[in-house]
Amino acid sequence: MDMQVLRERAGLSRAEVAFRLAISETSVRNWEAGRTEPTMTPKKYLEALRLFKCTPEELAAASEKSINQRHKRKPGRPKRFPDNQVAQVTDSPVCS
Repeated sequence: MDMQVLRERAGLSRAEVAFRLAISETSVRNWEAGRTEPTMTPKKYLEALRLFKCTPEELAAASEKSINQRHKRKPGRPKRFPDNQVAQVTDSPVCS
């Protein structure tokens, strides 16, 4: 179960989660997309547990799954240089 499934299981929209936790809807979207992990004060953390109707373990697992899914879909930026080539660095200045 990922963050989106956790939210939908609780019957909430992104806007409702954002409003009830006093955060931006963009933050909720970023959690679900795996771009960021939820960071909360202890008070907000307890509120999130009540809001999502889940255990701490379920919230942690959902966050981890969202992050892992993102990394599977988008592996990151391509390397600047092919594996068999190394950038040449010289001690001489480029401009004189």
